[in-house]
Amino acid sequence: MPNCDILIRQANVLDGSGAGGELLDVALCGGRICAIGPALGHKASTVVNAEGLALAPGFIDVHTHDDIAVISNPAMLAKLSQGVTTVIVGNCGISAAPVDLGGRLPDPMNLLGDASDFRYSSFASYVGAIAEARPAGSRSDGCRNCADAHATYRELGEWRPRA
Repeated sequence: MPNCDILIRQANVLDGSGAGGELLDVALCGGRICAIGPALGHKASTVVNAEGLALAPGFIDVHTHDDIAVISNPAMLAKLSQGVTTVIVGNCGISAAPVDLGGRLPDPMNLLGDASDFRYSSFASYVGAIAEARPAGSRSDGCRNCADAHATYRELGEWRPRA
């Protein structure tokens, strides 16, 4: 009999595809799903009877202003309590990094936090602060592996504001 940390029994599992749910058991090992199926034969230290309950993947909040919250409030309970497990930051043309305000916090930057929150002069320092805070769930800035990326002169020359 395989072992797991947590076994969720008889949940109405919704896979996010839009299809109807299916009554399944879900086994978790080390915080990750290790098995899904009807009537799993796993042994677990914690067993959750989910009969009559739904189990679904986490939701993605694609329009947030949580750039500072992922650092100052890493538990992210306001999001997790609603089923949100991923937030997208850097929306509306504002971001916590890179920023050098040099004074008063202008609108709409105040949506993200106080002037003292803007202390990341490089994107790499912001990413480092997030890594140190270890927020629950995940966050995306829409740019994978770009902590040290910079626009080239050609890219800057091609950029033109919309009329």
